Amino acid sequence: MIERCRYAFPISTMCRLLKVSPSGYYDWRQREPGARQRDNTRLLRKIRHLHQESDCIHGSPRIWDDLRFDGETCSLNRAARLMKRDNLRGIPSLRRWKKRKSQQRPDHILTI
Repeated sequence: MIERCRYAFPISTMCRLLKVSPSGYYDWRQREPGARQRDNTRLLRKIRHLHQESDCIHGSPRIWDDLRFDGETCSLNRAARLMKRDNLRGIPSLRRWKKRKSQQRPDHILTI
C-alpha cells in the first residue's frame, strides 16, 4: 500500500500509521525478488506460452496437465492463481445432454 500511494501521501506518515519502520520499507523496495517470486515469474511465462499455443482455449486444469507433462512441479491452485492474476481464462466447452428415446423411462423412476 505504501508503494501504491507514495506519490499521494508522505512515506513517513504512511509508515507510522501502518506501524512499519521507514528503513524497513526502503530496504524492502531495494531487495531482490525471492525464490518463490522468481519461480512464479518463470511459471507464468510458461503458462502464457501454453495458453497461446492452445489458442486461448485451455483453462487452468489443462494448463496444469501440460505443465506436469513438461516436468514442472506446481499445484493446480497455483496455476489457477497465476492465470487469474494475469487475466488468462479458458473457454468452457458446450455440455451436451444425453439423448434418450421418447419411450424410454428414466432410470431413477421405479414402476410399481
